Amino acid sequence: STQSTGGYDKEFHTDGMKHFDVIMKGVNMDGWRLNSFELLERLSHVFHMSEIWVEAGKKYKKVAKRLDRDSELCACVRDIDNNGLAKYLQLTAFQIRYPGITSGNTTITDSYLGGFLDYHISYGLEERPRNIVDALMNFDFSGSDEELIRDVIENLVDDAGYEEEHDAEEEMAHSREHWEWSVGMLKGLLTPELIYDTAVFMHCQMNLE
Repeated sequence: STQSTGGYDKEFHTDGMKHFDVIMKGVNMDGWRLNSFELLERLSHVFHMSEIWVEAGKKYKKVAKRLDRDSELCACVRDIDNNGLAKYLQLTAFQIRYPGITSGNTTITDSYLGGFLDYHISYGLEERPRNIVDALMNFDFSGSDEELIRDVIENLVDDAGYEEEHDAEEEMAHSREHWEWSVGMLKGLLTPELIYDTAVFMHCQMNLE
C-alpha cells in the first residue's frame, strides 16, 4: 500500500503535495462532512494546522524536558471529558456541519429546523466564545443530528459568525486583499499560548505507558 499513517501517500515527499492529495481525495467522499467549506478553505485549514504542528513540535522538545507526564497537569489535560475539550470538539463539528446554528439568527436556525441549508461557513478564525461554557459542559450530544438540532439552537447560542452565499466574481476581484487579511488573521492565531498548549497536550497524550 502507498498509504501511510494519517492518510498521506508515501510516494509524495513534500508536505504540500501530501496535504493537497488528502484534500482532493476527500472532496467528494461520503462522510467528508465539510460541505460548507470551499476547496480553498479546506486547503487553508490543512496547511494552517500543519504550521501549528511544526511550531508546536519545536516547543515540544522543551516541554518534554520540564513536564512530568505523571504530573497533575498532564492528568488534567488527559481528562477531556471533564476539562471541556470533548464538548468543544463536538460543538465545533456541529457548527461545521450546520454553519450559523449557534448564531442566534432565526433566518438560519429556522432553515435548519426545516431541514434546508443555504449558508456558507467562513474559515473559523474566532476564539471560542466563553458565554456558553456552563451550558456546553452540561449539554448531551448523544443522539442523531436530527434529534439534537433544536436543542443546540435553543441552548448553545454563542453569536458565532457565518456568511451568506457570496458572489464568486466579486470575491475574485478582491481576492488578493482578502487573502492578505486572512493571512493576518491566521498569523494572529499562532500565539505563544496556543503553541505551548498544543505542545503540552502532545506531550501528555503521546507519552503514555
